[in-house]
Amino acid sequence: MKPLDGKNAIVTGASKGIGASVAIALAEAGANVAINYRGSEDAANDVAERCRSFGVRTRLAQADVGAQADVERIVQETVDEFGGLDIAVSNAAYSDRELFYEADMAGFEKTVQVTM
Repeated sequence: MKPLDGKNAIVTGASKGIGASVAIALAEAGANVAINYRGSEDAANDVAERCRSFGVRTRLAQADVGAQADVERIVQETVDEFGGLDIAVSNAAYSDRELFYEADMAGFEKTVQVTM
């Protein structure tokens, strides 16, 4: 028996980097995983395949997590498909990488919306 058998997770920004590693680690520990991605569907599919190799269920959850309606949609879809949600990993991040004196409020607001 694995420590997260029967648990259901969603990981934002899970198509690459830290998010992909978290999704794979959750799957290895026995959790079913919803893999959120914004635009990297091929990479998200690769992560899903790696997760499935541990015998868990996966689903792709395409969304811009900076949009509240998208977040609500992927959470509801995950609950509907998996039967519940036990773990949520807020990994997605955004930064416009501008010098502070050149930055504008729109970039700051997007950073907060995606990252929070």
